[in-house]
Amino acid sequence: MAMKVAFFFICLIMQFVFSSSSLPTTGSIDWWCTQTPHYQTCNHHIAYSNISSTTISINQFLDMTVAAAIDEARSVQKQAQGIYLDYDPNAPGKNLWGSCVDYFDGVVFTLNMVLDHTEQASPLDVHTWLSAGVTYINMCEKGFEMINIPSTMLLSISTELTNLLLNSLAISVAIRGVNSNSLGLHEWDFNYKLSSLATEKPNVVVAQDGSGNFRTVQEAVNSAGNRKWGERYVIYVKSGVYDEQVTIPREVNFITIFGDGINKTIITGNKHSGGDNVGTPKAGDLKSSSTFQVWGRRFIALHLTFRNTVGPEGGQAVAFLSGSDQSVLYRCSIEGYQDTLFAFHSRQFYKDCQIFGTVDFIFGDAHAVFQDCDIFLRKPLPHGGLVVTANGRKYKNESSGYSLQGCKITAADDLKPVIDEYNKAFLGRPWFPYAKTIYMECFIDGLVDPKGWEDSWGHNETAYCGEYQNYGHGSSTDQRVKWLGYQAIKDPNIAKQFTAAEFIAGNEWVPKSGVPYVPGFERS
Repeated sequence: MAMKVAFFFICLIMQFVFSSSSLPTTGSIDWWCTQTPHYQTCNHHIAYSNISSTTISINQFLDMTVAAAIDEARSVQKQAQGIYLDYDPNAPGKNLWGSCVDYFDGVVFTLNMVLDHTEQASPLDVHTWLSAGVTYINMCEKGFEMINIPSTMLLSISTELTNLLLNSLAISVAIRGVNSNSLGLHEWDFNYKLSSLATEKPNVVVAQDGSGNFRTVQEAVNSAGNRKWGERYVIYVKSGVYDEQVTIPREVNFITIFGDGINKTIITGNKHSGGDNVGTPKAGDLKSSSTFQVWGRRFIALHLTFRNTVGPEGGQAVAFLSGSDQSVLYRCSIEGYQDTLFAFHSRQFYKDCQIFGTVDFIFGDAHAVFQDCDIFLRKPLPHGGLVVTANGRKYKNESSGYSLQGCKITAADDLKPVIDEYNKAFLGRPWFPYAKTIYMECFIDGLVDPKGWEDSWGHNETAYCGEYQNYGHGSSTDQRVKWLGYQAIKDPNIAKQFTAAEFIAGNEWVPKSGVPYVPGFERS
């Protein structure tokens, strides 16, 4: 036990050259570069193009590294675009290059948020956005891996960008250490309260019968236009089944979409990432299968169903994808089989939601809390697996991971009658080396294997998997895995770090959505 506790704290400590306890306030560019994990990259892109003896602050140095990363990301995006255009249209991976072009654009967009000092971003904001930039590259690489195509060409153009981002990420963690006593999170006025939904007039109404402003959800999203920062745009979607793929772009922020309730207002699609039987050409591209995807910040969804109707035979098929920072979902149902919910990156909060799936159906690299959600395992293919989470945290300095608190892990109606015909389910399997997933105060039914966790990708030495005060027939930790990275948490002070208030700094932004919220422990 002592070894595991020690391992846990080591994972939470900065794993790079910077030491916040003795960090000077200023230094030369040359010196700052020597403190980064990829100092040669720093020298090449920053020290050699500036007067290396110039004395600057750590915040100035961070800006320089981010600016260098933006320049490199633009160059990489241009190279990826050239590869995409020259690629054989019939060759596997053609469309993955197209997706990577979009991901590199996401890197540029996100890093520019870091340099936009008019917003007065907090150290946590910066850390989150830099982590998101890293995630874009990770997911680009993962797409090729998923269809067994070597990513040699991709690595040849993206390695320098990755190193620049890891340098910036290390600096941002050091800055957060220096400012740990005061996060300084700004408080934007959301101009919106959940309690007012019943009487508040939405900006636009979507209705299939023509009684609203639009007949499709995407048309309503497109109508949001340019608004003053912080001005919320509210879309009401009347009862009905809306068969469409919806995208909220990065530039479209502060969108609220609400419906008439789960299984009343349904946004549905039938795409998957295999591309062989439902018209989706982008093999390996999880984004292309998404029924609903949101990238704009401060998104709120309430009383909706997001559904992907591709069954277990369709493989990876996303119902809901979120790369929306400080997004909130309340009383929504997210329904699919494999890879149902793609919590891509950034801070996310799910409250009183239903999530259905079979394999890795909560996955990605977001910094997310799932509070009081019903997690339903569905009937898989014969001999198919059942795994709830697959967290995608690749580097130890990323601000990401999953905390499931007060949730219920049970069988869906289609699995209950045949549950004895299938292997036991697992709480999760680490998708990337530094995956972080915690279950606390959850009901875990007996369908969960006594081992609890599965290691398909060989990350059990570095990933962190924790459980605290769970209950139910599958909650016993007596026969859990003996991984170095597994911890049956006994100390409430350790568990407290995974509450919504601590893990995603939820007090600073979740209450403004009006959604019910528990900052600490559900049960005392």
